Amino acid sequence: MTAKHDLKKLVEEIYTVRDRGDIEGTLALLGEDCTFRIVGNTRLAPFSTESGGPLAFRQAISQLITAWDLSNVRTAGIYVDEDAQVVFAHRDGEVRHIPSGVTFRTEFVDKFHFRDGKPVKIVEFLDTLQMAETSQMIQVA
Repeated sequence: MTAKHDLKKLVEEIYTVRDRGDIEGTLALLGEDCTFRIVGNTRLAPFSTESGGPLAFRQAISQLITAWDLSNVRTAGIYVDEDAQVVFAHRDGEVRHIPSGVTFRTEFVDKFHFRDGKPVKIVEFLDTLQMAETSQMIQVA
């Protein structure tokens, strides 16, 4: 079992590397069999469906880092359940959609599941309508 302090420190490091846009560095900090999904409607697929396998996970993380600048987002709090090996991170700040240049303030929560000291599942809770409209995944009248 990984200690509470170590889990928190790794999540902070993941955010630091991700926030500078380092795809390879981010992937190196995550478990080889890690999965990712954003909680939301299936219209937001593939992000709202759990990525399976190294290639799909790599693609999802690469797309997110390439499209979304989180360098002005701060971690408001990190909550660790050491027994369950789960970390919740509350983040807030200004997000920029890189392709469109649109910026907006938001907040979101990431849930990291750990095994053997590495994240193996990441679930993100965010304003999916804001994400979908900004990235033009869906059109809202």
